Amino acid sequence: MNQSTPEAACPPPPGAPAPTRYHSLDALRAVALLLGILLHGALAYIPGPGIGWAIQDRSTHWVFRASVLVVHSFRLAVFFLMAGFFARLMLVRLGLKGFILNRLTRVLAPFAAGWLLVYPGLAFAWVWGAMKGEPSLAHVALTQALLAVRLQGLNIAHLTFLRWGFPLTHLWFLYYLLLVYLLFLVGRAVFLGVLGRKAAWSRRLDRIVGSLIETRWTVVILAAGTAAILRGMWTWGIDTPDKRFQPQGSVLLIYGLVFCLGWMLHRQTGLLEIIRRRWPVNLVGGVVLILPALLLSGYEESGPRLHLREIRLVYLFVYALMMWSWVLALLGIFLRFLSQESRFWRYLSDSSYWLYIVHLPVVVTLQVALARLPISCGVKFGLVSVLAIAFSLGTYHCLVRSTPVGALLNGRRYPFCWVPWAKPSKR
Repeated sequence: MNQSTPEAACPPPPGAPAPTRYHSLDALRAVALLLGILLHGALAYIPGPGIGWAIQDRSTHWVFRASVLVVHSFRLAVFFLMAGFFARLMLVRLGLKGFILNRLTRVLAPFAAGWLLVYPGLAFAWVWGAMKGEPSLAHVALTQALLAVRLQGLNIAHLTFLRWGFPLTHLWFLYYLLLVYLLFLVGRAVFLGVLGRKAAWSRRLDRIVGSLIETRWTVVILAAGTAAILRGMWTWGIDTPDKRFQPQGSVLLIYGLVFCLGWMLHRQTGLLEIIRRRWPVNLVGGVVLILPALLLSGYEESGPRLHLREIRLVYLFVYALMMWSWVLALLGIFLRFLSQESRFWRYLSDSSYWLYIVHLPVVVTLQVALARLPISCGVKFGLVSVLAIAFSLGTYHCLVRSTPVGALLNGRRYPFCWVPWAKPSKR
């Protein structure tokens, strides 16, 4: 059976040969990470009240507001869905101990090391942004950034971050992924301990998930549950809990449930065929819902107080519908068109983890540096995105891919080659 069918990569039991890769889902996971670079690149060019970003450019456009609204709604949902899918694949393949060791190596270590790598640059970019990118004040910003790094070091050493909070930066999603792994494994152990490994319970859960995916109301049902959870968010949409280690329950719940759905999809890979066939309908739904979601979102800051609670409830349901339409549409598109092995997509998949970890200081520094130039926000966004991706790809290819860091992030090292997606050979 070849990779063109969703059942092609059903994992074997522990100790058996490795399964065929899900090339389409590898690519989708990479795109979910890479979209984060474009999303962060757009944040400086959103019109209206400030959103707490390092700088708001003098040139803005509503297209960036719409783009951020849409991408933010589904990007991490796609990532956690893929995380759940591949988590079960790894658990079956590696066993519980191997899975835990793999996740500590591939998630906890990059989270800790990545924070140490990017925080100084982020501190500089944020301080310089507060100075409006004045070139003559760059050295002052650097001095204050070093002071901020020292203060965070003391914050860690004295454990005061438990009370004062901690800047998790854009790597907060790795912290939440670790929490989801922990809670899922504990819940699974309790479930098996109480109910045992009775096949009847597994078949019952499979039937529930199978019925959910098979019905034509999949998006509506998922959106109804998601909208109920979104009511617990501080903002209109999904919050970004990047200021403290104490988990935000609603964020953890929503991504935890998405993770569980990904896990259950791996139990029944035949359901992927249904999602693959429905990609046009889901894509149309996602596109159509952008306008009402964008219009309703305007009430969050500037709308009349009368009936604002009711408007928010309507918005959250529309937002959840848009989110799930895009999640399932992209999953179907990648299953339909990118199921075959591609050296380009494999390279992009391998590099995406590093790109996401290191990109943000570069993006924000470029946004601040370009803010004083009298050019349009579209040109600035293009420059920021291209330069940040080029820098991140260059460092990955020359400093990471063929080193132990590459083995940490990708699970293997590649021999150095000047052609990025040349046919790899194992080292």
